[in-house]
Amino acid sequence: MTQRSTVVLVCAAIGTALTVIACAGINSQTYSFATLDEARLAGAISHGWIPEGVPPGSHDIRVAQVPDTSQHWGIINFPAAEEGVLRALLQPGEVSLTGEHCDMPGRIEWWPVVLRGELDGERLAATGIRGYRTKSGQRLFAVNWSQGRAYYWQAVPK
Repeated sequence: MTQRSTVVLVCAAIGTALTVIACAGINSQTYSFATLDEARLAGAISHGWIPEGVPPGSHDIRVAQVPDTSQHWGIINFPAAEEGVLRALLQPGEVSLTGEHCDMPGRIEWWPVVLRGELDGERLAATGIRGYRTKSGQRLFAVNWSQGRAYYWQAVPK
């Protein structure tokens, strides 16, 4: 094999790898719902993309999921008067999100950059976001109580 052939094969392998990486999550699907009732009717709760027990007044909901997996991410906005409902879904006390991972498909543009990859708890806290686990421990929540917004995703087992 010539040096030129080797270079061509290496370049082809790199190109293939980059294509696979770029297409990761291409099968993800996103949904938007004006209200929790709309999300429920569409099956987002029965499919497990939105946890049962979020505040009934939740609105402007976005969900992303990867078919045939348990991977999903979501954003809910909730009224301040229903903060207690959300807290009832969560374990008492905050958890540090430092070192937690939120690896989602890059094509889901509505997910905040600060909540992608390995998380920095101090940076999140500076934005008003606090971390929690659901009582089942299956999901992580990043909540900004003053904005009435909660982000959630499947927790990665440690």
